[in-house]
Amino acid sequence: MNENQNIPRYQTNWGVRFLCDCNQHEQGISIQKGIAHEISTRSIRMLSDHNICPEKRVAMQLIIPPTLNSTPQKVIKIIGNSRVTNVLNGKFITEIELAHFENDGRQELERTLRQHFDPQPFMQTAQRA
Repeated sequence: MNENQNIPRYQTNWGVRFLCDCNQHEQGISIQKGIAHEISTRSIRMLSDHNICPEKRVAMQLIIPPTLNSTPQKVIKIIGNSRVTNVLNGKFITEIELAHFENDGRQELERTLRQHFDPQPFMQTAQRA
């Protein structure tokens, strides 16, 4: 994880749906919801009502709101590995390492993070004016 220290992390409030196959509760696979509280191109820190066991593979959909009102939301499908879960105010915060993206999901996430958080395009436009 040391190589990830220089990767920027962004505060978000993006929706996440994930599959859970909790053997502890003797239930089948269920769909749970959470919030991507903090995100980078390598990991998500997710807030949810559901405890995810450590070292568990997690299939999830990251739901990214539109950057403009006229564009649809984006859904990126990801397989991740849960690393650690902590409890905060009765909710669970789980660190998930992003391992596999469907199609061009990693590139889409990188592009979207730049669009939402990178001030450079706005600075370049302002300098030209």
